[in-house]
Amino acid sequence: MKVGIHQHVFTESLNTKNLDYLNIIRDIGFDSIDINVRNLDTATAKIIKRRADKLDLIIKGGGSLPYDKELLSENKDKRIEAIAYMKCLVETVIELGSDFYGGVIYGPLGRFTGLGPTDMELEFSAEALREVARFAKKYGIRLGIEPVNRYESYILNTIKASLHHLKKVNEENVGLLIDTFHMNIEEEDFYQSILQAKDKIFHIHVNESDRGTPGKGHINWNKVFRAIRDIEYKGVLAIESFVGSKVDIASVICIWRKLAESPDALARDGYKFIKKMSEKYIV
Repeated sequence: MKVGIHQHVFTESLNTKNLDYLNIIRDIGFDSIDINVRNLDTATAKIIKRRADKLDLIIKGGGSLPYDKELLSENKDKRIEAIAYMKCLVETVIELGSDFYGGVIYGPLGRFTGLGPTDMELEFSAEALREVARFAKKYGIRLGIEPVNRYESYILNTIKASLHHLKKVNEENVGLLIDTFHMNIEEEDFYQSILQAKDKIFHIHVNESDRGTPGKGHINWNKVFRAIRDIEYKGVLAIESFVGSKVDIASVICIWRKLAESPDALARDGYKFIKKMSEKYIV
C-alpha cells in the first residue's frame, strides 16, 4: 500500500526555495505527496514535477473552492467564473504530472446559507462538476469530491450523500476523496461507510480525530483498515495535517494550536503507524 502526505504538514506553499521538502518526504519513506494547486503557477508546477520525477514521488492534486468562487450562485456569470477557475486548477494538475484533483470542489468551502442544500444548489453543483469532469477526462484526470464535516460545508457531509451526488454528475472520472477526520464526525460506522463506496473511492486521507498524528487519537483504525482491505483499494493513503503551515483556509478548518511537536515528528510517526496498519491488514 502506498503512503502519502500532504504538503500542508510542512508548508503553506511549495516553491523553488523549498523543494527540498520533497526530498525529506521521500527520505522518510513516503511514496506520494498531495499538493495544493490553488496558489501554484504553471512554471513552478513544472519544476516540482521534475523534482518529483527524479525522486519517483507520486503527486496528487488538491485544493478546495475558496469562499469567493460561487459555484452554487443563482447568478450564472458567477457560476461560469467558478467553473473556469476549476478548469485552471485542473490545468495546473496536468503540469504537475498528476492524474487526480480533489477536495471540496462541489461548492465553496466555508460558505453557509443557514439552511441545508437546496435541489437547485445540488443541480448547479452537478452541472459544474460534469463540465469540469469532461474537460479533465481529456487529459486523463480523475476528480474526487470530498465530503466534509458540517462545520466546514453544508453541501455534502456524508459518503452516502456524496454517492448520491455522483449519480447526478454521472461521469466515470468523478469519484470520492474520503477523509477519516471528517468521517469521525459525520459517519455512524467507519467500516460500513467505506464499504458502501467501494470502487468509487479514488483517494483516501488517513487523518486522526484531532487532525494530529495518526495513531494518537481515537479513530477506530482497525475498522478503517479492514474496510480498505475488503474493498481492495489500490490507491494512496495520505496523511493531511497543518503543522508547519499557516494555510489560507485556517480560519475555515479552525486550527489554532500546534497539532504535533513538529512537522517532521508528525510525518515520521504518522508514516510508521500507517505502514504498520497497512502491513497488519493489507500486505
